[in-house]
Amino acid sequence: MKPLTAFIKKEWMEMFRNGKLTILLILFILFGIMSPALAKLTPALYEMLAETMKEQGITISQMEVTALTSWMQYFKNAFMELIVLVCMFSGILTNEYQKGTLIPMYTRGLSRSNVLFAKFLTTVIVWTLCYYLCFGITYAYNAYFWDNSIVYNLSLSVFCLYLLGIWLITIIFAVSALLSSGAAVMLATGGIFAALYFMSLIPKISKYLPVRLLNAGELVTKTSSAATSSVLTVDTCYPAIAVTLILCLFNYIIAYLFLRQKKL
Repeated sequence: MKPLTAFIKKEWMEMFRNGKLTILLILFILFGIMSPALAKLTPALYEMLAETMKEQGITISQMEVTALTSWMQYFKNAFMELIVLVCMFSGILTNEYQKGTLIPMYTRGLSRSNVLFAKFLTTVIVWTLCYYLCFGITYAYNAYFWDNSIVYNLSLSVFCLYLLGIWLITIIFAVSALLSSGAAVMLATGGIFAALYFMSLIPKISKYLPVRLLNAGELVTKTSSAATSSVLTVDTCYPAIAVTLILCLFNYIIAYLFLRQKKL
């Protein structure tokens, strides 16, 4: 237990020293501010555009901005958050391979399963902290400027994107157990995501794929639970959630099995 605790402390110290945690916190704070800021500026932008178009004989009606406008922008920004997540953690294991820093850990009694668990736990905690910090900032601004009560299924929608991030983390670890380069891990993770995205265009299987959760923003505007093939609803998101949870466990097991066999 002591080697595991020491390794977890080492991971957190490294996060602070290399500035990765600071960069992530700054980026996610900016993401949290971005959505309400853009929503607040939208009427002014429309007004400027309307004056320009009026000279050409085109009339643009005024746009009403609500908390829903800000939340829709929040969910559009979610893809950028996932990209940041993959870019920042694609070298979580491969950097250790290249530096050879895991070998002393193993000789001191730290098992490979403990290494995997410590790194996975640290990554999940960082993702949770950054993601819900971003959400909390957006929620606070939206509550101050508008009214969050007009938004439906907000907790479920936010959880869907959070779970999608956890799934990507497990992919990173599974791929990292096979490859030895952070760039290769990044490309492989992106390739898997892209492949499943194109597979989601097939109606019969789309509702079971994790990438379906990327459309979580559709839940905040829908009160109906009727299942459709094109729009994500409360009912149709649960199969994707269930499959994503299963795949998270599967990816973690794959990461463990291949890491155990990997030569350092």
